[in-house]
Order: sequence, then structure tokens, then C-alpha cells
Amino acid sequence: MNALTRGVKNTLRSPVRSGAIILMFAISIALIVSMLVARSSVLAKINEVKSTAGTNITIRPAGTMGGMGGGDPLTAAQLNTITSTSHISSTIMTLTDQLSSDNTNLTSSLEFGGFGRAQRETTNSSSESSTSENKSTETPRTPGITITGTTDVNSASTDGSSLSISSGKTIDASGSDTVALVGTDLATKNNLSVGSTFTAYSKTFTVSGIYNTGNRFTDSGIIMPLKTLQTITDQAGVVSSVVAKVDSSDNVAATVASLKSSLGSAADITSEIERAESSVSSLQGIASLAMTGVIAAAVAGAAIVLLAMIMVVRERRKEIGVMKAIGGTDGKVVGQFIIEGLTLTVFGAVIGMVLGILVSGPMTTSLVSSQNTSSTNRTSQQLSGVRTSTNSSEAPGANFIRGGFNQIRDNASQVTASLTPNILLIAAGVTIFIALIGTAIPAWLTARVRPAEVLRTE
Repeated sequence: MNALTRGVKNTLRSPVRSGAIILMFAISIALIVSMLVARSSVLAKINEVKSTAGTNITIRPAGTMGGMGGGDPLTAAQLNTITSTSHISSTIMTLTDQLSSDNTNLTSSLEFGGFGRAQRETTNSSSESSTSENKSTETPRTPGITITGTTDVNSASTDGSSLSISSGKTIDASGSDTVALVGTDLATKNNLSVGSTFTAYSKTFTVSGIYNTGNRFTDSGIIMPLKTLQTITDQAGVVSSVVAKVDSSDNVAATVASLKSSLGSAADITSEIERAESSVSSLQGIASLAMTGVIAAAVAGAAIVLLAMIMVVRERRKEIGVMKAIGGTDGKVVGQFIIEGLTLTVFGAVIGMVLGILVSGPMTTSLVSSQNTSSTNRTSQQLSGVRTSTNSSEAPGANFIRGGFNQIRDNASQVTASLTPNILLIAAGVTIFIALIGTAIPAWLTARVRPAEVLRTE
């Protein structure tokens, strides 16, 4: 009977002990496989997040915010600099303007409140000097109608999703047709519907669709193709803002630095890198935890095999001595015990991999849920800190914090466990490593057994 056959049969000499060893080792392998699946899935999600979350850079003329402030529009040369900057994969360009009774037949659906009146008075103070009597008899006016020309109509959405069209259809933002999308409030105020027409800058526009964002200010505006607005306002080639998308959040900081260097003081540049880092940080915590689990399980598996084989060698010292005394070589004796250890390892590995595949999904979900709960608690504390002290309403920053957290939570909750061939290969490699560690020392102990000493002491 050769060493291979004896090694395999020796595993059956004590079924209970061998079964216990195989079971414990299988649990270690199952944990390794499930943690590898969780880590691989999370790393894949991190790469996805890096290419989507927090990769937007907003470029505006220096000193402007929305439709207010000073500064000159971004020129065609500056736009070319932006689009040719490394790592920028796409851009959304926007130009805004204000329509009034002088250049449109539409009536604004907004009215001046306290904030609007204060802003209007500040704007007009340098160019108007009316007497108190004139001011008291002045006919109330309504705010202008914001008209937006854009290369992507979805940029008007308040939550970053696709613009909700309540009736009609969207427009081709890359074209130059005299068509427009009208906000729900403005359409209601002027009795507009799909197919209706209105005038702006002496041009007749057809209402292609009615949109609804749930924001009263946004729903009181007009959206049209960028080229169309540039043409009718004699602002060919210029825009009031650019949102540039970077290929990865890892490259945002370098891209911002490059843009600041090339555009200088002519533009204000902001990014969402903080939100991207928060999203990735949450996921990286899960990946680190999974890697710790892999290492711990590998160490535990190696210890199980090592201790089991040391125990076997110590129990069979007399058998080893007899085998050597009747002519067995060290190679054959050592080989027999190595085969026995490998047999236990292989059985445990097969069972463990099957078990690991079955539990990898729930294990990944459990890790994600744990991290998600931690993020929820931290964000709840942040939100409680931005509430006003006089009532239960929230400060303006609360919605931004909640929006950032919702994205982090969505990123984590959307992690799906996926088993790939690479994971099985890594698990197999870890198993081989454990088998080598677990049998190397027992093999060395076997080779050191001297037949004369064993037979004398026994």
C-alpha cells in the first residue's frame, strides 16, 4: 500500500475527529469565500461610485451665483479650454436670461415677497431716485420670467434625476428650434398647454411640453435649447455656467486645480468632492472589514489544520517508529501524513466553498446593513444640529446634508453580492496556503522521530 492510499485511509481511522476537523475547517473556508465575495462586490461598487458620485465640477463667471452677481459670461475660448481639460468626460452648458413685459407676452407666475422686494429695491437704488410720493403710488410689478438655455434639460431637475414632463414631450437640447418646455406654474398662469405658442424677443415659440419639479421658482420658468437662447439674445457662443463631469472622483481635485490654473480669476470653480469622499469612505469601511474577516478566517483555518496534524503525529509516534524500523523512508512516512492533512483540507475546502457561496449573499447584506445603520445614526446627529431653535423647521443646510446622506445610503444599499471565477481562484489559493502551513510543521516533526527512541520509551 503506497503513501497516497495510506494517507487517504488514515483520515477514516477516527471518523468523529476527522469530521469535526473538516467541519471547523469548512466554516473557515466558508467565511473566507463569503468575505471575499463581499469585498469584491463592494470594491466594484466603489469604482462605480467614483465614476458617478461627486464627479461634477461647476464653473461660473467669477462673482456670480445663479442669475445674480457680476462677471462676464464664459466665452467660447474658455469653453474650449474647459472641454479640452484632461479627465473631463462630458459637459452641460447653461445660459440664463430674464424675460419681462418688454420682450414677452407672458405674465410671470411669481410675485414679489419680502425677499424679492428687498432685492429689487437694492438693484434699483443706484439707478432710480423716486420721491416717497412716487414710491407710494408705484404700480406693483412682478418678477421677471427666468428663461434657461441648456444642452441637457435634465439639469433643471431639482433632485438630479430626469426632468418630469407632466404633459407633451421633451425637446432636443442640442438643436436650435424655437420650441420650449414651460414650468407648470407658468403654464397655468398663462393658460398654456402643449402646442400653444408664446413670444419672446419677437420670436414665436411652441410649447413642446409642460414640466414639473415641485419647486415653485423652477416651475415658473422656461427651458429651451442653448443655441436658441444664444441666438435670440445675441449672445452667440457664451454661457453663464458649465457643469463638467470628471471620469472619476479620484481625478476631481487635479481637474479643479488644472481649471483654476487655465481660467484664472475669470471663473469660480466648485466641486462635490466632499460628498464623493463620504460615499466612498462608507463603502471602504465595508471592504476593510471584509478583508479583516478573510485574514482572520485564514489564520483560524491554518491553526485548525496545524493543531490537528500535530495531535495526529504525537498520537502515532509508535506507529511512525515501527514504520521506520522496518525500512520505511522518511520521505514515505512524511508523505503519508502530508496526504492525510491534504485530504482533510480538500474535504473541508469543498464543503466550505459550497457553504460560502450559499451564505455570501446574506453575509454581504449584513455587512452593508451594519454600516448603513452606523451612517444613519451619524447623519441623524448632523441633521439635529441644523434645526432652528425657534421651531421644528429645518435650516437650509439640512436638505443638502440629507441629500448627501441619501446618496451614501443608496450607494451602500445597492451593493449586490456577485461570485466571480477570480474569487474561487483566490479561495483555492488560500486553501493551498493553509494546507502547506498546516502540514509543514507536522511533517518536520515526523521526520525527527527516531525509531530506537520511540521503541525504547514505548
